Amino acid sequence: MRINSIYLLRSIVSLCLLLALALVLPAQSITTTTAQTSDETARCLTCHAPRQIKLVETWETSSHAKNGVGCYECHKADPKDTAAKNGHFSFSVQLPVSPRTCAECHPAQYESFAQSRHAEAFETIRNVPLRTQSPALFEQSCAICHGNDLRMQRGKALDNTWPNHGIGRINTDGSRGNCAACHGHHDDSMARARSPETCGKCHHGDVGPAYEAWKASRHGNDWHITAAAVDLNKSDFKPVNEDLKRPDCFVCHLAPSTGIASATHNPGERLSWHLATIHSEHREDWGDKRLAMQQSCRNCHASTQIDMFYRRFDASVLEFNRLASEAASLAGDSKKRTKIKAAAMKGKIGAAMLSPLHVRDAAETLIDETQSEK
Repeated sequence: MRINSIYLLRSIVSLCLLLALALVLPAQSITTTTAQTSDETARCLTCHAPRQIKLVETWETSSHAKNGVGCYECHKADPKDTAAKNGHFSFSVQLPVSPRTCAECHPAQYESFAQSRHAEAFETIRNVPLRTQSPALFEQSCAICHGNDLRMQRGKALDNTWPNHGIGRINTDGSRGNCAACHGHHDDSMARARSPETCGKCHHGDVGPAYEAWKASRHGNDWHITAAAVDLNKSDFKPVNEDLKRPDCFVCHLAPSTGIASATHNPGERLSWHLATIHSEHREDWGDKRLAMQQSCRNCHASTQIDMFYRRFDASVLEFNRLASEAASLAGDSKKRTKIKAAAMKGKIGAAMLSPLHVRDAAETLIDETQSEK
């Protein structure tokens, strides 16, 4: 008990000294950062730089730091927001950084992302039984990728919904999403956001094997050979102008498709089918979306190859629709339907990504399910 008391006393004394320094001395004189910061961020660093050493070092190498965007600029809060911790050394701050904060500097990217399925990712799992039956396990599984509905009061979590960094997180200000899910929290790395490994954190496994299917394809097989020599941190990155001979997730779904086109933060902007279902249907304005994807394809392929790919792909989707619908109609319980849906998604995504193994395995699973029920 005496040791704990001494430790507590020392902690209080240290905190008082830090506070006195922050209030009395010029902020920049007691921080070691070489970045140009606002007075507010400099005051943040007086306490956090000696404690979160690696966090601050990571931030110092970022584009944000080089442009004067620091702790306060990202973590400042509306005092009325339930995530706000008011009176924090005279500031109102919050731990979750809302996309609306990012939108102050990146409005076009915010608007594009807000229209994406990524922003709606939490809605697809909102009603799964695990969320109500075991919230802790839900947070450690589904919510890590999809996000959660944050519940906070006076800057503190009311339950297990925070911390959460899922891409479809519902924030306390009503916004949806989390830019850091792709870009990282303090180093704002463009290379991370453009890396297929980042996408693969969530888009993998039996129910969404896009990453594995891409790696098993001709595109994924050779991507690393040419990507190794490419600067993925380049600010104005247009694949058609770079020494990149094989596409990945970023090239096909987000990057400018031509030398005069713009990037997007809506990965569904070029997708013509809804594949994450037993019976797939075309998306709204699917023809325009397909033409947009084909612009990227034409950087490497002739129109005849592109047309033949889409004929085969469309035929595969329709065939998986038939196999999955037949198997689902014979299935006797929800577990079997879940397995059938996963197989249908695996096969359709495999066809989209040119992965023959995924197509074959999914087809065999659906055929076996149908035959076992007859």
